[in-house]
Amino acid sequence: MTAEETIEKRLEKLAQAISPDDKFADNVMSRIDGKSITIASAVTARNIWRIIMKSSITKLAAAAVIIIACLTGLFFLKSTGSGIALADVLTRIEQVTGYMYQMRSTITSQQTSTDLISTVLISQENGIKITTKKVDPNNREIQHGEIYLLPKLNSVIFVVHEDKTYVPLKYDGMKLEYYKEEYNDPRIIIKQILSCDHTSLRQSVIDGITVEGFQTTDSAYEGGFMGQADFVGEYEKVDVKLWVDVNTFLPVRLEEDIVTKKGTRMHEVSYDFRWNVVVNADDFKPVIPEDYMSPGEIIIPAFNEENAIKGLRLFTSLAGDYPDNLDNEVLLNKEARKLIGYNKDSFEDLADDEKTKKNSELISIMGPAFFYGTLVEDKKDPAYYGETVGPDDTNKVLLRWKLDDGQYRVIFGDLHADTVTADVMKELEMALPK
Repeated sequence: MTAEETIEKRLEKLAQAISPDDKFADNVMSRIDGKSITIASAVTARNIWRIIMKSSITKLAAAAVIIIACLTGLFFLKSTGSGIALADVLTRIEQVTGYMYQMRSTITSQQTSTDLISTVLISQENGIKITTKKVDPNNREIQHGEIYLLPKLNSVIFVVHEDKTYVPLKYDGMKLEYYKEEYNDPRIIIKQILSCDHTSLRQSVIDGITVEGFQTTDSAYEGGFMGQADFVGEYEKVDVKLWVDVNTFLPVRLEEDIVTKKGTRMHEVSYDFRWNVVVNADDFKPVIPEDYMSPGEIIIPAFNEENAIKGLRLFTSLAGDYPDNLDNEVLLNKEARKLIGYNKDSFEDLADDEKTKKNSELISIMGPAFFYGTLVEDKKDPAYYGETVGPDDTNKVLLRWKLDDGQYRVIFGDLHADTVTADVMKELEMALPK
């Protein structure tokens, strides 16, 4: 800076460099408004803001706001080094009562490939409605069905037009928050990214909107894919990118690309977000044609220790032993269907009460796998030994997981449960058959 260069000139140069507009200035002030500060600091900042904005040089005013905010400690950036903090994006979304977006999903395995186009409508009060269309090999869109996630009723209703069926699920003792991560609630997906190792990406432009990105390649990421995430196994490769409008702090695009250890690839893109749309309760009332069939309401038990033991007891009563593993839900599902005689062709001929009974048995047998999955998600260090431990092994560990206090909860071969210290746990596992 030369001796003749005034502070005004320096501010003008800064303003020209950053080229803020009115929205940018408002964005800065909204972040200041949202930060926890002292009353004196807030009053001072607002007074300075009013004085500066009387200036006829908008860029100079906006640049001055940034400098003053920095000097007073009001303008803040999170540790990612990003101009936008992902936690602030979550806060911003939670202020929106209703929104919708489009989604393209492709799930490919060795045998099949499913391509879906969905419209997702979300209401903070009423839940989630997903309308899906299948895309055939000729790129034709075929009406597929709807999913209604209804937190007030603690239920999910699936309507499948191809089969002319609908399936109502009622969740007993468990909140639907668990399922929102799979049924594409951006709030839950952002929480997932926050819980994973993630980085910030440089600014770019999407559909004429200046955006800033966040990326995670952490295999601990879970969520999305229309409820399929529970059934595809462990992730081997994860690449998730979220792009956020730099002015509104709201998502513009979400890209998820995941490959599982079994070779299944899931690719999903969420786009065309529309924020603050008007929604009402009627939008979330399931529309079910009169000729559609249903097996009746299926009760989904809570994924807890008690129901895990019930499921293991039912399995061994039918099979004579325990399942070899709990971390392959697809395999366990096939085993369970065989055990209870769950045949799709004959199932339609059953009376409604028989359908309900078989569905309940199937879900009960699957309960231990779901419980094991929650232990993995919660990083409880679970281990299952069903391949070598049977119903007569009274003092052998069948399933164990770590508690918050460092001790272990154990379900033994005869299905009694106890809490043991880490030292005792080590001894018990050393005594297991090799």
